[in-house]
Amino acid sequence: MLSPREKQVVDLLLSGKSNKQIALSLGVSERTVEFHLKNIYFKMQVASRVELILKLGRQTGGIPDTLGESTVVFEDEKNDNDSHAAQMRAAESWRNLISLIRKEAVMTIKISFEDMENYLRNHIIVFSLLALSFTGLMLRFILFELGLYFWGSYLLLEILLVFGSIRFGELLKHNKPFHPLLIILIAASTPIVAWGFDQVYLLVILPYMGSASISIPAIHATAEWLTSAEGLPCLSTSLNITSDTPWLITIAEMLIVFFLSRTFGKHSGGKLVTA
Repeated sequence: MLSPREKQVVDLLLSGKSNKQIALSLGVSERTVEFHLKNIYFKMQVASRVELILKLGRQTGGIPDTLGESTVVFEDEKNDNDSHAAQMRAAESWRNLISLIRKEAVMTIKISFEDMENYLRNHIIVFSLLALSFTGLMLRFILFELGLYFWGSYLLLEILLVFGSIRFGELLKHNKPFHPLLIILIAASTPIVAWGFDQVYLLVILPYMGSASISIPAIHATAEWLTSAEGLPCLSTSLNITSDTPWLITIAEMLIVFFLSRTFGKHSGGKLVTA
């Protein structure tokens, strides 16, 4: 049998509140809430919040007044109930159960992301390696798979990567508040901006220019608009890459700029991403 306080904790848990929110609602500490939950788990013979929700969802009786007591409805009582009303109650019970499980899943995911961000804030080397790795992989995909065909796109890519490395170094140097996962996402998305600019050039400007080509060490790319046999315009591209040298040089450049900014960068006054 659950105590009145334990019933209050269960009611708040079933409404989707976290331990901290339950503690605030009851005017107690989180440690006290955890203590009550352990007792509830033991009495209800479950091992987690999800198991508790599932067990309560399978019961057909009322939770607030009879929680902890048997809520099994005997067969003769079932026969006295209206079948339609019973189906409605069962459907409502399942809807409530699904809603509670969804809230619990959302809360678990949120807590997991918060724990991951806290870990990355406290392990700057791991955070920096992840940001560099994701950016490098996206850069390789843009250069070697999709391709850039306008010299302005390479220039824009260079500016974005240098600027991003400088800002990243300053961010870590001055211990500014930041969201690690958001920074990694922004860093990895940087090459996509240059690719989008390149696509705009190819589709909007190049039809009036005829063709474009660029040759840098180990990369030769050409693009031109042709007329098909049916008289329709079509874009023809050619990308020839002989080695990984441009990609490796770019990665090295990002590292050098980052370390220089981390070591000698000055406070710029603004915050890249605030918490």
